[in-house]
Amino acid sequence: MTKLLDENRVLLLGGLRAALAGSSSLARIVRQHVGIEDETGKPTDSVGKLLRPSLVLFVAQECGARVEDALPAAVALELVHNFSLVHDDIQDQDRTRRGRPTLWAVHGEAEAINAGDYLCAVAFREATQSRGAAACIAAATMEMIEGQSLDLSYESRFVSIEQYLAMIDRKTGALLRCALELGGLAADVADDVRRSLRDLGLALGRAFQIRDDALGIWGDGAVVGKPQGSDVRRRKKSFPVVWSYARAGAGEKEKVESVYSGKVVGDSAVAWVIGLMERLGAPGATDAAVRQNLAAATTTLERLPFSSSGRTEMDHLIDYLAGRTK
Repeated sequence: MTKLLDENRVLLLGGLRAALAGSSSLARIVRQHVGIEDETGKPTDSVGKLLRPSLVLFVAQECGARVEDALPAAVALELVHNFSLVHDDIQDQDRTRRGRPTLWAVHGEAEAINAGDYLCAVAFREATQSRGAAACIAAATMEMIEGQSLDLSYESRFVSIEQYLAMIDRKTGALLRCALELGGLAADVADDVRRSLRDLGLALGRAFQIRDDALGIWGDGAVVGKPQGSDVRRRKKSFPVVWSYARAGAGEKEKVESVYSGKVVGDSAVAWVIGLMERLGAPGATDAAVRQNLAAATTTLERLPFSSSGRTEMDHLIDYLAGRTK
């Protein structure tokens, strides 16, 4: 982790606990899903990296706002992210996340849908407390859902790199762009700064998702929290798969299509697909794509009115994203 992700963690945890306070069974369920409470009701810190809300507060501070003014927006964005995870897990039928059982696996799909809806509603209640946050988060949420819809549609067909990027720019990039923009809104930055913040979010979003794609295939299952090769098993058209398919021979393409069209992708098929990607050079190409987007992020950073220490913190975050293992 980096200082940027650590310094406001306690503040964010407090904001999440305050937003999700309540005695209903649904409130208890969502607190467990978010990771601020265990099954006994004891406070915990199992919320993950808190990347998006940390970026909101970091940018707000760097642009001259108080973190307290941006906190409701930061909390709202994290709750929208968590709402999306609840619904994604149902759609993908994933039974584990962050090494814990998913909400639907424990409470059933119907109650999980309720929990996701509840998180979204609480998020927009919180967003109304920060300047311009509700409209910004609403637009990003719509883009994110469009991206999830594209991702699901890609499971039944192969796509180009350009189509893949259009999908991740929505599914992953929308909330990261929103995080940076929300920090700027809290500080009432000029339009050109706001555009640069969105450009930075675009590059970070692409790097984050492409690195996530690599972890979904080659990551250590014990660290990532899901089995190695799980994204192949789920027929995800992630960056290594899309890149490799474009370079495969006709016979290899036909076999990949056969694997991905089956009802079940077994262990031997997963191993064959991963072996093909490795022979074609997908691991190196994936790492290069991450580095390329992080380099674009570094270039964009130079246009932003951050302090020297703030630039250093963002550089450290970029280095962390390049090498993260979970």
